[in-house]
Amino acid sequence: QGYATYGISANSLVSPASGLCRGFDEFYDLGFRDVSRLKAEFQGSGETQAKRGGHTAWVQTAMSPRDMLTKMLHYLWKTGQAGEVLKISIGMVTRQAQRLLKPSPIDNATPYTRKTVALIRDILKRRASADSPFFLFVNILQAHQNYCPPFRWRRFSGWHDRTAVSPQKFYHQSASPALARLVGKYGNLYDDEILYLDAVIGRIWEMFRSASMFEDTVVLITSDHGEHFGEKGHYTHILSLYNELLWVPLLIRFPRNLASPGLDRRLVSLNDLYVTILDLVESPMPHPDTSYSLLASPQRELAIAQCIDPDMWQTYLRSKQKSQGNFSPPVFAAVTQNNLKLIEQRDGVLEVYDLQESLIEGQDLAPTLSPGVLRDYRNLLTELKHETGFYEAQAELGGHANQRVA
Repeated sequence: QGYATYGISANSLVSPASGLCRGFDEFYDLGFRDVSRLKAEFQGSGETQAKRGGHTAWVQTAMSPRDMLTKMLHYLWKTGQAGEVLKISIGMVTRQAQRLLKPSPIDNATPYTRKTVALIRDILKRRASADSPFFLFVNILQAHQNYCPPFRWRRFSGWHDRTAVSPQKFYHQSASPALARLVGKYGNLYDDEILYLDAVIGRIWEMFRSASMFEDTVVLITSDHGEHFGEKGHYTHILSLYNELLWVPLLIRFPRNLASPGLDRRLVSLNDLYVTILDLVESPMPHPDTSYSLLASPQRELAIAQCIDPDMWQTYLRSKQKSQGNFSPPVFAAVTQNNLKLIEQRDGVLEVYDLQESLIEGQDLAPTLSPGVLRDYRNLLTELKHETGFYEAQAELGGHANQRVA
C-alpha cells in the first residue's frame, strides 16, 4: 500500500523473540533484555530445555521462579554439586546487580517510556518532509508490573512504598487487614503509573497535533488488558475473565471526513481494530469473519474471551484452590449486544451477569434462572467454542497455551 512502517516496543512479547515485529521497515525492540534475562534464570534445569506445545518450558515455568529455584538448589546441594550451587548463586547476584544498574522494562519502565517518546519525536520529524503515508505501532509498558512510577509523579504512593512487590504473592495469603493494606499500597503505585502514563500520552498527542499530517492521521489508543487488585479474589491479569481484566479503554481519533466526535456504545472487541485498519488504508487483504470494521456495518453481535489453559498458572491456581476450595478457573466467556455476559468455569459452572445493571459483574444471576434458560446459555457457549476452535486449540496445544483475550 506504499506505507512506511515503524514499530516501537518495550514489551519482550512484542519483539523478534515472538516474531510479531516481522514486516516493519523499522522496529525498535527496547525490551530485548527481558527475554534473555528471563531465559537465563531458568536455563539450569533440564526441564527448561523441553518443548511443550510450541513454547519453551522456561516461558511456562517463569510464573513460579522461587519454587523452581529452591528445588533446583536443594537438588544440587543434596547430590554434592556445591560448586554448581555457588555458580548459580553468583549468577543470581550478578543479575540482581544488573537489574539495579540497568533495569529492564519490567523492573522499571520509565527510562524506556522516555526513550519511546524520543523515538516518536524523531520519526515524526523525519516524516515531516515525506510524501508517502506511514504506520506507527507503539507498545508502552509503563503501567505494567513491577510498578515503579517516577518520584515526582507519586501523588498517591509514598517514596518509601515498595516498588517491586510481586502481586502473585497475594495469592499465597489469606484475607486480612495486613493484606488489604499491602494491596492498597500496590494499587496506589498503579494509580501513579497511570497518572504518569496519562501525561506521556498527552505529550505524544501534542506531538501529533503539531505535525503537518495530523488532519489526515488516525490515532488509536487502547490496552491489551486490565488489572485485578483483589476484586472477586483476583490479582494481576491471570485466571480471570471478569471485566476488571477485559474492559479496557479504546479511544480513536478519525479525520473529520470519516467520523464525528462522540461516544460509540456498540459492542467492540480489540480484534475489530484489524479490519478497521484494513478499511482505513483500503487494503485488498481478506477480511476475517471474526473481525468487524468500526467504519461499517453490520455490528458485532458477540464478543468472546478464552482462557485455554489455566494450568500454566498452576502455582497460583493451587494457592487459589487452597484458600477457596471450590475455585474453578474460567475458560470461556461471551458478551452479547444486549449486555448479557456468560462465563463458564472449567468444572462447568455457569455465571450470568447483566452488564446493563453493573459493568463490574455485581450479581451472578445464574441461581435465579430456570434450568431451561441455563441450558440454552450452555448450548450457546458450546456452539461458540466449536465456532472459535476452542476445543481444537486445547487439543493442539496439549494444555500449554497462553491466556488469550479476543
